[in-house]
Amino acid sequence: MTRRPLRTRLNLTFARILGTSHTPSDIAHATTIGEGERRYRALFERSRDAIWSVDHAGVITDANPAAAELLGYSLDDLVGLDTAILMANPDDRRRFRNEIAVDGTVKDFELQLRRKDGTVVDCIETFSVVEGDGGQVLGYQGIVRDITHLKRTQSALEEAIANLKRSNEELEQFAYVASHDLQEPLRMVSSYTQLLEKRYGDALDEKAKGFIAYAVDGARRMQNLINDLLAYSRVQTRGGAFRKLDLNVALGQARANLAATIGEAQALVTHDELPVVTADEAQLVSVFQNLIGNAVKFRREETPRVHVSATAHDGGVEIAVRDNGIGIRGDFEDRVFVIFQRLHGRSEYPGTGIGLALCKRIVERHGGRIWFESAEGEGTTFRFTLPIRESEMDNE
Repeated sequence: MTRRPLRTRLNLTFARILGTSHTPSDIAHATTIGEGERRYRALFERSRDAIWSVDHAGVITDANPAAAELLGYSLDDLVGLDTAILMANPDDRRRFRNEIAVDGTVKDFELQLRRKDGTVVDCIETFSVVEGDGGQVLGYQGIVRDITHLKRTQSALEEAIANLKRSNEELEQFAYVASHDLQEPLRMVSSYTQLLEKRYGDALDEKAKGFIAYAVDGARRMQNLINDLLAYSRVQTRGGAFRKLDLNVALGQARANLAATIGEAQALVTHDELPVVTADEAQLVSVFQNLIGNAVKFRREETPRVHVSATAHDGGVEIAVRDNGIGIRGDFEDRVFVIFQRLHGRSEYPGTGIGLALCKRIVERHGGRIWFESAEGEGTTFRFTLPIRESEMDNE
């Protein structure tokens, strides 16, 4: 087989691949032959991507060491090999020729190549037509990259997403069952236990009345747990539409919902002027309600003080909810946002242990993140971010 001089082949390859307008003759005038060959040979041989040239019939006329390593051939065996042997899918050759015939180039063309040992690798290639002086097609030259690992990673990611989707569907189904099939038996337990106390209360001693109280309280706590779990499971699937929302309004609604709790604790809840964002109003109200409710619940002897503020943060806003409560111990840090993880006994502080996990799920649905800063006995500041979307910037 007659092969073009090395320098001419390399000039053609890299001039076309790199998109330069310089022709081989231009490059020849710019440097000496020896220097040019050394430069291009170093680039050609040291490239981590496979580089090869093929003639019009699809036979490889030149290749670099990376190409030989990719395909499992020696360089001597690779040069002169028909690329049809390398195509794991015969249709890829037809697609390649059809695409390169349009404008003389093929970019990011995905295909599978068969190595000498029979194994198949996923690749992506960029090729250009090499034309003769008269415009005739002499062959093709380009770069081929192994993306097998990338494809496997992508496949694993798709599988993980499918598993997550299935898990969410199962959680949604459980939530449906919980909200319908479990609520009624709990209501019956609570109702009949209270009826038992009302009808036979005079005949019961204090210990029996205590047993009844425990049963009623247990049923009530189970109902609260089911309702909270239902809300948690539906953050993604039953969330409302994102609309323009004044966070001052959302905070006001949360304070109204907590009016009895705030009044009983004589808590002082203040805030700076808050921005307008695009969000699910009901869910943002829930975030404020949980954070402020916790701040009031986990209070010290002094008057509870809660302050809400906002600052610009990396293309969005950062909301801070600061309190002067009991703080969070350092060894609790990894448990704060985990569902059902209670940091205190139920006799000390009531609750289901879902509130902060719910906040995290809501904030993440909005594209933000949530964290906290705290020292035991010195209060806690919960912070969460909300991105500013284009529509909000336009409104501003």
